Amino acid sequence: RWYVPFSSFDAYPGLLIWQSDDLVNWQPVGPALTQPIGSVWAPDLTHHDGRFWMYIPARTATRRSIWVTHAARIEGPWSAPVDLGLHDHIDPAHVVREDGQRFLFLSNGDRVPLAADGLSVSGPDEHVYDPWRYPEDWVVESFAPEGPKLVKRGGWWYMVTAVGGTAGPPTGHMVIVARSRTLDGPWEDHPKNPIIRTVSAREKWWSRGHATLFEGPGGQWWMMYH
Repeated sequence: RWYVPFSSFDAYPGLLIWQSDDLVNWQPVGPALTQPIGSVWAPDLTHHDGRFWMYIPARTATRRSIWVTHAARIEGPWSAPVDLGLHDHIDPAHVVREDGQRFLFLSNGDRVPLAADGLSVSGPDEHVYDPWRYPEDWVVESFAPEGPKLVKRGGWWYMVTAVGGTAGPPTGHMVIVARSRTLDGPWEDHPKNPIIRTVSAREKWWSRGHATLFEGPGGQWWMMYH
């Protein structure tokens, strides 16, 4: 079974989770967020150590941060959200290194270690990846590396990142991929980056980015994205 939340911004109850057995037919499960923490977007839903976790960027008129909520069952009840105090980043992605160390990978090619309980950071953020850059003459909003998602397969860690901005021209947003033998790097860019991009405003789908790579029915691999 597959689960997906979507950005709910200022609507509450927020972060409605959907479920599917075939990636075609979807049913709502319920919201993960009932306590207002601001405008929320780009959450990361993961399962670790027998619990579901959701790491959530949120913004108010005066501040922004990343929060976390968790539950024993996908239907909830979900815990009260906890503020991680990460004010300089967006778009977290939870990942666990082979030695059990938990991390959040973040915008701009950075990451931060988490405490074992996943409810606080355990060290400073660090820069671990310089994302691939598109040609200077491409029409984009801004470089804006964001939305990293990571998966391990065949001895490699694959990191999928969005660049080009989410709110600019139709050709701005795109998906790039890099791989590494370890979460510590070095990261090797895909030779055919970007792997997804709107080339022209005449295309049906615009601003394609923020992709998540996952294994679907029958062992086939898919990406879900904007």
